[in-house]
Amino acid sequence: MAGPADNGATVFAAAFERFAEGGIPEVADVPDASLDLVERIRDLVEATVRTDVGPEVRAEAAELVSRAAELLRAATHDQVVRFVRTSEGRIDQLTQAGSGLLNPQAPRLVFRETPEMATQAFDDSVEPRSVEVVADCRLTAAHSGPPGRAHGGVVATLLDHVLGLATSAAGVPGFTAGLDVRYRAATPYDVPLEIRARWTHCEGRKSFATGEILADGKVTAEATAVFIAPPEMRSLWSRNPQSAAAEGTVRA
Repeated sequence: MAGPADNGATVFAAAFERFAEGGIPEVADVPDASLDLVERIRDLVEATVRTDVGPEVRAEAAELVSRAAELLRAATHDQVVRFVRTSEGRIDQLTQAGSGLLNPQAPRLVFRETPEMATQAFDDSVEPRSVEVVADCRLTAAHSGPPGRAHGGVVATLLDHVLGLATSAAGVPGFTAGLDVRYRAATPYDVPLEIRARWTHCEGRKSFATGEILADGKVTAEATAVFIAPPEMRSLWSRNPQSAAAEGTVRA
């Protein structure tokens, strides 16, 4: 029976084949209304967390939200995984929880510079290149855990996502097989955060990366991670010279 990793590799393989055939739309084709909807839902979630209105107002708001949900359920996708192609040739997964543009639960994660993806992947004749990937994020009260700080699971999600992109930029991407997070201090919300990551080395088909989150220049959490490319991914990339450039931020 196929496990989650097998299913993820199968979905990726199908999406990659469509990309190779030019069948995945451009990120510029995503309607502004879709992006605006995501932002308004994020605002709604934070307002819900912070609100102190009375029961009658909450009930009225619940009815409005229920109506909005009905409108959105009028047409749905059988497959929630949605891919687009960026101007740099990467494939972005629009609904993933790390930074998906169409997922209101994803943190507002913005990369300072779009990492230049390696032009070849899993090529024994080409050494992986370590580049530092840097992203900015401002978490909200909706991401809170203990008083005044972000939930540890949200912190781990940020690190997992950015470390994964660092291995893609190095030319040795894969799905997360292990993530070790060390919480050095409280990671606050409502303040600018900086997330840095870089690929470090490979052991066979395993890729390793390290990274950290900083608030006001102080490290609040750091992580090491290992990523593994299933055989389906390695086979596709080996057949397509533009493979790594297309992989980008696709995550499990």
